[in-house]
Amino acid sequence: MEKTLATSHTKRSSPSPSTAVNALPVRFSRRTRQRLLDATTSVSESDVEDDDDEGVEEKIETLQTIVPGGTELEVEELFEETASYILALQCQINAIKVITAFLERCDKNDDMKFGG
Repeated sequence: MEKTLATSHTKRSSPSPSTAVNALPVRFSRRTRQRLLDATTSVSESDVEDDDDEGVEEKIETLQTIVPGGTELEVEELFEETASYILALQCQINAIKVITAFLERCDKNDDMKFGG
């Protein structure tokens, strides 16, 4: 006997932002929920822009100190150099992992040879 699946053609709506905040998991405390609600309703647009500008400038300055040669770069160049720097660091991490695994295997083989 062949089974068929019934499908519903009703449209599912996503919750509105206000119901999404209220539908947070139980682990969120009331204070956290209230803070989220306050943050979404009481912040004016100009306050956000001022805070964003200050925050962005501060983050760019921090990034310039982290990336080698970053202090001499314009913002666009800094972002490109940051991406390259991250890739280089990831390659170094992978190389260290490979070397560490190799040395651990060598150490185990030495222990086996010398009865350690």
